[in-house]
Amino acid sequence: MTAKPVCYPEKVTNTPNTLNLPKKELVSRSLERMNTLSEGNWTVREKLALTCRILFDGGHDSGLAGQITARAEAPGTYFTQALGLGFDEITASNLILVDQDLNTVSGESIPNPANRFHTWIYRARPDVNCIIHTHPLHVAALSMLEVPFQVSHMDMCPLYEDCAFLKDWPGVPVGKEEGEIISAALGDKRTVLLSHHGMLVTGKTV
Repeated sequence: MTAKPVCYPEKVTNTPNTLNLPKKELVSRSLERMNTLSEGNWTVREKLALTCRILFDGGHDSGLAGQITARAEAPGTYFTQALGLGFDEITASNLILVDQDLNTVSGESIPNPANRFHTWIYRARPDVNCIIHTHPLHVAALSMLEVPFQVSHMDMCPLYEDCAFLKDWPGVPVGKEEGEIISAALGDKRTVLLSHHGMLVTGKTV
């Protein structure tokens, strides 16, 4: 069996050009290059279903506590799971479309009533197009310390100074009070640690 020859790019230089560039410029260049990566041709529904499976594999599934939503094309509507389905059961076809009052616009079921506070975040943050709220074991334990999350390890640096904290929690999040305090605590950050509760993460995309 003959090994295939290794092909190298035609333009190869032995003199690096970036070793003396400042870190800020290197970061900027890296981000610019990553912005050219393709997200594929997945629909929002398909991305949500895949994300649910990833969350399940990561231990984020805990009964009715796992919630994910994403804005849909029609203003004031978003996709979410049907009540009673775990992250491991979600498919693109069984996601439902709801309005800001959690009325089912399209689908065969109803949403989790605790999704109500998602509407408050979407109304307060036009830049947010996806919300994930879960109660993973270690975050739930951390939340009971009643202290803000401190980024002290490099693996968490993407959340440096970007994780809010909500200490006082009024109960089951089905009223406007929870929507008001969560959206206010989140402010302009991407994520928030909810004391004695869990976590919430937002994103510009799924």
